[in-house]
Amino acid sequence: MKKQLLIGIAISMGGFAFGQNSSNHISAPKLKAAIANKAVPCKKGQNKDLDTPSFVSVVNGANAHQTPAIGETRVSGGTVIGTSIYDLQTNASVCNRIVLNRDGSISATWTMAHGGDPLSTPNRGTGYNYFNGTTWGTPPTASLESIRCGWPNIGVTAGQGEVIVSHEAASGAGNLHVLTRPAKGTGAWKDTTLGFPDTWPRMAIGGANGKTVHIISQTTGASTPPNPKYHGQNGAIAYSRSLDGGVHWDKIRTVIPQIDSSHYLGFGGDNYAIDARGDTIAIVAGGQDVDVILLKSIDNGTSWTKTIVYRFPIPMYNSADSITDVNHDGVADTIVTNDGSLAILLDKQGKAHVWFGRMRVLCTAAGTGTNQGLSYFPGTDGLNYWNESMATDSAQTIAFALDLNHNGTLDVANWGSYHGSLTSMPSAGIDEAGTIYLSYGSIFEGICDDGTGPGSSTPVPTGKSFRHTYLTRSCDGGQTWHSPIDLVDPDLSQQYDYLEGVFGAMTKRVDHKVHLIYQRDSAPGDGLSLTGTSPTDPQSGTESDIVYVEIAAADHLSCNDTATAGVKENKGTASNVSLYPNPASGLANVIFNLSSAGKVTVKIYNVVGQEVNTFEKELPSGTNTLAVNLADYKPGIYFVKSTIQGKDITKKLIIQ
Repeated sequence: MKKQLLIGIAISMGGFAFGQNSSNHISAPKLKAAIANKAVPCKKGQNKDLDTPSFVSVVNGANAHQTPAIGETRVSGGTVIGTSIYDLQTNASVCNRIVLNRDGSISATWTMAHGGDPLSTPNRGTGYNYFNGTTWGTPPTASLESIRCGWPNIGVTAGQGEVIVSHEAASGAGNLHVLTRPAKGTGAWKDTTLGFPDTWPRMAIGGANGKTVHIISQTTGASTPPNPKYHGQNGAIAYSRSLDGGVHWDKIRTVIPQIDSSHYLGFGGDNYAIDARGDTIAIVAGGQDVDVILLKSIDNGTSWTKTIVYRFPIPMYNSADSITDVNHDGVADTIVTNDGSLAILLDKQGKAHVWFGRMRVLCTAAGTGTNQGLSYFPGTDGLNYWNESMATDSAQTIAFALDLNHNGTLDVANWGSYHGSLTSMPSAGIDEAGTIYLSYGSIFEGICDDGTGPGSSTPVPTGKSFRHTYLTRSCDGGQTWHSPIDLVDPDLSQQYDYLEGVFGAMTKRVDHKVHLIYQRDSAPGDGLSLTGTSPTDPQSGTESDIVYVEIAAADHLSCNDTATAGVKENKGTASNVSLYPNPASGLANVIFNLSSAGKVTVKIYNVVGQEVNTFEKELPSGTNTLAVNLADYKPGIYFVKSTIQGKDITKKLIIQ
């Protein structure tokens, strides 16, 4: 991702937490007002798929051995399955780019380009790799299409055939490409075009027989004039369907009536997502000036119902004509809305689960000229969650950026642009037990691209902060969420945090492991945005890595692990566990009184529920003492959870 400045915007960010239960609302650490209240113009449907320079991936050697941030749970490693000089995988919502098959094999795709001029990337197309259950293939050097394409989505039919949909981006042309082959992981691809110039597709495989291909796309490739309207909309969401694995199409570029021109003026690029489970199909759509909408079909895409998840308060809003005046008092109002980066997941019961980034927007002067139209606030933070058991406008904020130094503010000065919330890019999967797993991208309060920031010898940041990809889970259908783990580890020794990891895409099906790919390099930003005619995130053209990560849920996200944020004190039996001294500094003693010998596990959490240390030991009966060195702990409130003979006892510890 390219190094970048949001021109005129220095941004401080909020902290991250998870709610203990669905009724609790959490709040982000405060942003500096001068930063949080800066706004930049919205460009609805903005095409960040631009021919502009790629990214810098060269780390300054002087900053190559910074210490990792304190207080994060980490997962090390990952396998590089591909690379790309083209530094953008989506404008908003993450594509369905990875599939876990029943036999343990995995199919994965990404937008890829190698060599040549990074301004034009003429060889851009679908990068593909396959895991056969034992090893990944050699990272590809050539894309699957013979013409410039991008935005691949992949699915596998019940007959084990692979289907990929991408959009054509050759100059003066446009089309949706559908690549198929009868056997996953092997054989030649057949490339078929659907004959219309849509872009930014999403695809899911469903149907009772597992052979129906469902595609949604944005018409004409942009939602703003002078592109021609489609059925009265600037940027309609079009739905196409094949009942036989992509051979024939019985629905082509149809507009679902519940989101047609009588309801919405149009939608931005990538402001939608899709999932399928048998004959149940679910689509979520949104955008900074429209509702978050759930469309659901239980007859394999023949008919649809509509639910408003989160309402934009001004119907059919057009900033060219009116300011954001919600209460009709003639004064523009700041509106809390969605950022257009959404995810959707169907569980085994067919219930839809929805995630989207929070955003604030404002229009003080209607029009299309300079200093007119809708603006958004890049310093907005928060990831919202909703499911079908919840009412309209009752989505819960379940994630913020992590306040790793626990000072109540997010210590950042700037970051790379992705035109969304500070915490966004959701992707989700589910296992057979119904445990929901969620990945997302969020600003990392650590070392910046210039070596300054928390964790460095210059703790006040002056450069651009990185984003990391995080993982969490819910064992109770979305009511509570586990404290997150950080998936972005710059090297196996965890010696520095000098990388950006974004565009996390998870398999919809989770087995005993979570399977995920993300894009990793060492320069913040998407690498394709422009400030005037110059790249906002200038980069040198070194390639990004596409990284595959597998996470054993039992090790890091077990449903037996109660490390949900907002950990509460459970005093238990006073004679079982005690802390001395408390408050403490330097050293704290955890004292156990055991009726019989056995294993004791002690976990220490910070005030937002992050596990910061763990101990496990077989102890004899009687009184035992565990001495905890507090030298590396910051002052504050912590919780010490002891598991003894099958019982959990949690005590509050104050470190001075």
